[in-house]
Amino acid sequence: MSNPTNEARESQLARPRFGRLLFHLALISSLSVGLLAPPAQAGDKQEGKVRNSRWVYEEVLQSPARSLPAPMLEATKCVAIFPGLKEAAIAFGGRHGTGVISCRNEEGLWSPPAFLKLSGGSFGLQLGYQASDIMMFFVTDKAAKTILEPQFALGGDLSVAAGPYSDTAGITSAKDLTQDIYIYSQASGLFAGASFEGTRLAMSGKAIRRYYGHYIWPGAILFEHEVPFMPAEAQEFVDGLQQISWE
Repeated sequence: MSNPTNEARESQLARPRFGRLLFHLALISSLSVGLLAPPAQAGDKQEGKVRNSRWVYEEVLQSPARSLPAPMLEATKCVAIFPGLKEAAIAFGGRHGTGVISCRNEEGLWSPPAFLKLSGGSFGLQLGYQASDIMMFFVTDKAAKTILEPQFALGGDLSVAAGPYSDTAGITSAKDLTQDIYIYSQASGLFAGASFEGTRLAMSGKAIRRYYGHYIWPGAILFEHEVPFMPAEAQEFVDGLQQISWE
């Protein structure tokens, strides 16, 4: 059997090289599209968190029964909402969950949502299990800056207290706000003050990555309002905050 000519050999060698070139070009193209375009659908879990968080803050802030102190609302730098926060209590209570956080700038514009994870214990002998809706008001510059720390503790790094109501608080001006964070908790449809001493908070890079398609520094989201795109429920979340009176 005769050997192939030099021209035939070159043709046979060129075909696989050309095929590999096409494969690499297609791979680069697909990666570029993936980096530049938003994901087809944000993570279902994060979508639900954002949507449910809006329902929670609307219920807290627009309750016809009890209003929140105007000085606290005016001083608020950031809000964090934990819808359906899980609480398991066998001997001493424990909480864990992921919530949504937004901060407003000097012009009063609220940021796109980022994600915050919570874990830690609550004090007091308890039995049972429940899920609560939690809303936190960060009212000092110190509280807003601490959000970007790798982890911080309520009652340690930041002072915390149960959220007051206008009819019982006696808060008439900003000087009456003595804590960094005020917290409201809802269980069985009733919002009340909650104790979160010892609870640890940290930004959730994992949830941010799943929601926006890739990791974004939380400071860019919260304080520079920079995201690659705004999912529909995120825009509704921000629009809802903008429509609320904070004075």
